[in-house]
Amino acid sequence: MITPSASRIPFKPMLLASALSAVLLAACGGGSDGGGSFLPIVPPAAVTPPAPPPPAQPPAAEPDQLISKATFTPNAGTTEGSSDASTAFALPDNFMLVADDEANVLRVYPRAGGAAVKEWSYELDGPKLGKELDLEAGTRIGDTLYLTGSNSNKKDGGDAPDRSHLFAVKVTGTGAATTFTYVGQFSALEAQLVAWDAANGHGLGANHFGFTVSAGAGIVPERVDGFSVEGMTSAPGDSALWLGFRAPQTGASTRAKALIVPVQNYAALVGGTATQAAFGAPIELELGGRGIRSIDKGTDGNYLIVAGPAGAASPDVDRNFALFSWNGNPGTAPVELSNDLDKLRKETGGSFESTVEVPGPVKAGTQVQLLLDNGDTKWDGNTASKDLPPAEQKFEGFVVRLGQPWVDTAGPVLKTTSPAAGRVGVNFDTSIVLSFNEAVRLGAGNIVLHKADGSVVETFNAASPAARVQLAFNVLTIVPTAKLTAETGYYVTVDANAITDPSGNAYAGISDATKLGFMTAGAPTQLVAGDLLFMAGNAEAPDAYAFVLLKAVNGGTQVTFTDRDRKAGALEFTDITNETAFVWTADQNLPAGTIVTIQTDVTGNPIADKGTTLGSPGGIGKSETVYAFTGGTIEGLGIGKAGKITAVGSYLASLTLGGAAGTIPDAITTAGTGFSFTVSPANQTNAIYTGSLDRSDLAAFAARVKNPANWTVRYAPAVGWPLTNNSLFGDKLP
Repeated sequence: MITPSASRIPFKPMLLASALSAVLLAACGGGSDGGGSFLPIVPPAAVTPPAPPPPAQPPAAEPDQLISKATFTPNAGTTEGSSDASTAFALPDNFMLVADDEANVLRVYPRAGGAAVKEWSYELDGPKLGKELDLEAGTRIGDTLYLTGSNSNKKDGGDAPDRSHLFAVKVTGTGAATTFTYVGQFSALEAQLVAWDAANGHGLGANHFGFTVSAGAGIVPERVDGFSVEGMTSAPGDSALWLGFRAPQTGASTRAKALIVPVQNYAALVGGTATQAAFGAPIELELGGRGIRSIDKGTDGNYLIVAGPAGAASPDVDRNFALFSWNGNPGTAPVELSNDLDKLRKETGGSFESTVEVPGPVKAGTQVQLLLDNGDTKWDGNTASKDLPPAEQKFEGFVVRLGQPWVDTAGPVLKTTSPAAGRVGVNFDTSIVLSFNEAVRLGAGNIVLHKADGSVVETFNAASPAARVQLAFNVLTIVPTAKLTAETGYYVTVDANAITDPSGNAYAGISDATKLGFMTAGAPTQLVAGDLLFMAGNAEAPDAYAFVLLKAVNGGTQVTFTDRDRKAGALEFTDITNETAFVWTADQNLPAGTIVTIQTDVTGNPIADKGTTLGSPGGIGKSETVYAFTGGTIEGLGIGKAGKITAVGSYLASLTLGGAAGTIPDAITTAGTGFSFTVSPANQTNAIYTGSLDRSDLAAFAARVKNPANWTVRYAPAVGWPLTNNSLFGDKLP
């Protein structure tokens, strides 16, 4: 048991160019439907497209077609964040209006870069939304802006009803003289979308798109079957608002296409003369396995789509983000353009979510201005931009010339596999995960799991049930029907026509027994309190914690982690579905003394530097207790999601940070494996073991970890302890 330190803070026993005249922008979901002012807009068919801009074409070696880059900083004195540009609109005289998905404000910026010159709060004025809207999409029709939140759950899957507002505001003037006149709002968009799908309002079958599940408790939004609106534009003739979904993507197992849902009576909804949304026929688009991040109408009536993955960008993928031109006809496929957006975002790692406007036809040569959401960018190498003081936050934008259609003639390239080739100690219920450099589809051939003697265990193909073969953008997951046999060799072969990209180019396949060969583990190791100790915890970015195994474990050994608030007695975690809950699995045999770090504030499953995880991610707050236990049951456990914890097995350890949260089980108290670093009033707390990492004598090492004098603790908001190679101890371990 760790005893209190002598400091005043008790260690309790239980323990992110001026050449902008011809650029465009719209939103992390849409923006201007044409020109750079707020004058009424003539329907697209009657608009005469302006002549293409005169500058010479850049060399063919620059597929991103970059013209200029700018950085945007907040207005002086703001108390709101300004890193997460999410939708934007052109204003006269080279100004633009930008929304931020982390702050309930709209800001006016010079499009050439620099500080904002005006801030309008829709928390204090207009709709007066008291909680974060997560504004992700907007469009302009005449002099009126229509804006909506993501309609999504929180990152940890918790319900967020305040993200479902659609509101309208008229904007006049420009620069510091911009004025805002509130029109009205509609606050039931998500609920009515879910009900429309469930009741077969589209005629495709009840629950065709799975909105009820996607928007349900415990489902994180940023996954192919999540729920998040990030694009908005108007239909031809402004007959409807088109809601562009980042997620879900459509298809039972392939989850391949992007979705648009029209809202036909939008003006009546925000005007208060209608209370029931009238949804039109849904539109499904092939965007190379991506969802919609922004969609904008050009002066020729065609559309420019910024497309990106439903989840986070993958380092394995060559083109996470892409531009598409589309004529607005649901029966016509969008055309991918050659612009290399990943090259532009490589330096900062942001995501493209806004186009300021499309000031010309949607064709090669037209200049547009794109904005990055830089909320997770670490400008100083340590702190995410959205976690910096407001005055220090910023985001970037680029002016690019639209490129020619992208021609893809190469098949997918396999980048990483799990299990890794040659891995020994693989868990019995392992899935086989293949990650490629681009989106993939199932072709006509087979993927076959063999035993080392060549016998066939199971065959997978396009006809396999969705539970057995799953696609998410560039990742193909194969789930064997039965658990594998202990201490047995296996390998996987892939027919040359079994996997293709969206253009039909085939993956070369795997024919030998070594490229995807592995050996399963023995029986999972039984753990008890004292076999695992926490070694670090960050309640500030990067949100993460670390633990050490004091006992050698076989692959397949599992530990469940959660920071849900435990209740006394037999109630445990009854009926709680928000916050983190996931299972960590050793994916190989690990020796005693192994230190593991898990990052929790991510998209999808938490990230482990050793082993694998399955379940819901989430941030670490001011009052958190993280519990580790073996056994138990979590309902609805899946990639990036976790339902109720319905049973708990044997508790192993706990770590309390900031303020007391939940109760500590007797087994942890008795074993002395409950560590607590608290302060009153509760505050963000980062704590890390800084004693010797010599683990040659594990009993002595455990005693050092249990001694609070060997820990360094920060009891105030401050950047978390840094990660090296995804480990809180990566700079200290060989």
